[in-house]
Amino acid sequence: MVYFVLHQRRNQTQGAARHLNMMDTDQAYQAYAPIYERTGQDRFGAYLAHLTLTWLCAREVVPHRALDLACGTGGATLALAAAGIDTTGVDRSPAMLRIARRRAQDLGLAVLFVAADMRHLEHVEAVRARCFELVTCFGDSINYLTDDGDLHQVFGGVRRALSPGGYVVFDVNTETAFARWDESDQVIFESDDCLVYNRLGYNPATRLGSGRIVWFVRGDNTLWQRGEETHVERAWSDAEIRQALADAGLELVTRLDVTGRILADDDLPERVITVARLTRK
Repeated sequence: MVYFVLHQRRNQTQGAARHLNMMDTDQAYQAYAPIYERTGQDRFGAYLAHLTLTWLCAREVVPHRALDLACGTGGATLALAAAGIDTTGVDRSPAMLRIARRRAQDLGLAVLFVAADMRHLEHVEAVRARCFELVTCFGDSINYLTDDGDLHQVFGGVRRALSPGGYVVFDVNTETAFARWDESDQVIFESDDCLVYNRLGYNPATRLGSGRIVWFVRGDNTLWQRGEETHVERAWSDAEIRQALADAGLELVTRLDVTGRILADDDLPERVITVARLTRK
């Protein structure tokens, strides 16, 4: 779940390279969480939640229970809960979840947040014990799945969590987006007391993109403090996503761009929102 260009973008190899990917993923957002909130990056998740509910409402679908995977600081989760949906948020980062829980409390929203890896939903009691009409996963969190079997693990867990007829909606950075990651520095946020910039790179041979996020924050003593994290994403192809959905028993319904426009099969903008459905258990 990173968007490396604010409100626009976010980030399998073998042996040592694979170990590095998992290490980076495990550390992602631990230090960056308060900066993520401070710069308002969760607003994109809230936007996609509203877009999803609008799309469902137009088809007279009203979910009563929703599961938001890789929920981060709760942008989408809180938007779903504010719409009257009984919502559960799951994320690996304790730092992000602390912020999400505080925000839910401030808004007076009863949301269950669970610290867990979305690849292993079968171990999450709060998920196993319920069926959801809607599962969401926003902020290109699917791209953070970098190992060959990750898509199948996540979509298999989604299938088990969905009730018959339930929908899963997620967005990804496409190969079109990764092709523009050219190692240039991009300032994504700047204020009197905070500066954040990214350096994005992409290796077509491994289909891995890396984002080096650097930030400077002015403390109470007027001194600037520096932080840095590296996030890694995989460029999953449209064919891989379609196959993984089919293998999990999830039926592809449609593909949308970020405005909600339906995409043709050969249309591949930088970000694609995928809608799939569980037709039967």
